[in-house]
Amino acid sequence: MEAFDDILVNHVGEFGRAQKLYFFLVCLTAIPCAFHSFANTFISGSPKHHCQFEGALKYEDDAIECAIPWDSDQDEWSKCKEYEQYNITGLNSNSDFNCTSESDEETECRSGWLYDRAIYGETVVTEWDLVCDQNWMRQLGKSIVLLGKLIGSLVFGQLSDLFGRKKILLISLLLQITCGVLSSLSGSFPVFITFQFLLGCASSGVFLTAFVIVTEIVGPSWRTFIGITIEYFYTLGYIILTGVAYALRDWQNIELTLSLPGVLFLSYFWILPESPRWLMTKGRYEESVKILRNFAKTNKTSLPEDCLETLKAVKTKEHGAQTENIKALFFTSPTMRWKTLLIGFNWLSNSMVYYGIAFHTESLGSNPYLAFFISGAVEVPAYILSQLLLKRLGRKRVICIFMSIGGVVLLSTTVIKDYKVPVLVFAMIGKLCITASYGVVYLYSAELYPTTVRNIGLGFSSICARVGGVSAPYILLIGDYTSVVMPLILFGGQSLLAGILILLLPETHNQNLPDNIKEADAYKLTVSKQCCARDSKPEEYRSVETKDTTM
Repeated sequence: MEAFDDILVNHVGEFGRAQKLYFFLVCLTAIPCAFHSFANTFISGSPKHHCQFEGALKYEDDAIECAIPWDSDQDEWSKCKEYEQYNITGLNSNSDFNCTSESDEETECRSGWLYDRAIYGETVVTEWDLVCDQNWMRQLGKSIVLLGKLIGSLVFGQLSDLFGRKKILLISLLLQITCGVLSSLSGSFPVFITFQFLLGCASSGVFLTAFVIVTEIVGPSWRTFIGITIEYFYTLGYIILTGVAYALRDWQNIELTLSLPGVLFLSYFWILPESPRWLMTKGRYEESVKILRNFAKTNKTSLPEDCLETLKAVKTKEHGAQTENIKALFFTSPTMRWKTLLIGFNWLSNSMVYYGIAFHTESLGSNPYLAFFISGAVEVPAYILSQLLLKRLGRKRVICIFMSIGGVVLLSTTVIKDYKVPVLVFAMIGKLCITASYGVVYLYSAELYPTTVRNIGLGFSSICARVGGVSAPYILLIGDYTSVVMPLILFGGQSLLAGILILLLPETHNQNLPDNIKEADAYKLTVSKQCCARDSKPEEYRSVETKDTTM
């Protein structure tokens, strides 16, 4: 709402001491969201393995040739086959050890598997033997978290719009902690994936609500900064996860260590205020003004005496704010419907490529911990680049540039598929580009949707993202039957297409947040350069000139 933004700009302060404090506290909740989004990369890690056979532990190097066939396609000992007949002598006597194959016929592993513990310790895979014909269950462990995030996006998004940002954030945090601890104590794979699903739901509720809170408490000129900076905290969690997994190696200890520190966030019940913008849309003006006065006091500014009357005089759809739901995105106006579909497709593509490359690091390097760390580290320059460009090029142009470059680079891996190091380098360039795009699309979507359906709109967009994310592990399976670069080629095509289609949406840079669908419809779909011009927005929704707040 323009009146709310005017109060922030002219009286409270767009990003004063109060907002900085709350912004930092809310951003910390993004760290465990990254933990639980990617933990399955390690807790479901699949170490090298082959069939267990008599004498394997003592004479593995000598006996493996006569017990296990060589897989020429994978250039390693077979993971799932052993010779049907072989003879090992000298295991329990003083005679010389000897192993001979008596047949070239192969069979499935009959006595379980022997796992290489050099890289991974105990994982979900070794705990329940999720290998060979059960390998799809390992991929299920990865995708179930993202499926949970899909459901959580819709459920917690709508609950947050109905019952408030703070309340739903705290409930999501409590659920995240509880499910993380119970997941580490799981005694069977079905129980494990059940809690992983709920963990995904909770993590989606935490991050989505946290992002909305930080975009609603600052003025227009600072949204670019805070919209990207929260992603640094997510990246920090990404990098910390690598260290925790490397140090502990055991999947239960990893899960428990990632979950327990979240208890500290429950103190936010006494620290964080409700979003004053949300309170205002619900007609709770007195509560909203009280919080704004506290902000102003901390910022050493003051509100005018008639602030409450000014807000009450603003013509808003109070009842509409209480009753609008996801149907409003599709059936209120054609413009809003097409915006929702286009931004949803972009989220789907960003998530598919982002998670696909992150999970694919296990196949791109000999050390999965180092490869995963590099994959996380490239996110830092990605966010810096996006922040430097956002003010100058706007939201949608930045998304288009990064997705298009990333798509072309990933498609180029088909030319260098026989060279491991160049493929890894190109994959990391693609990861950098898709990370920059993914960070901006969060900010872009928050500005595109009006306040009355903002969390619902972000929830729907996040659902689209989770559809892409859930599909990523299974797209990676294509690489097991073709080439390691085939998933990268598919991701590249998807990224390039989404980068082009984003140009159909209007620019939101330097505009007031729309507060209802009528205001949002003032910014029409366009493909012309005019949509990116600073003076192209309707006169009644222009915001004040902004200073450069990029890093």
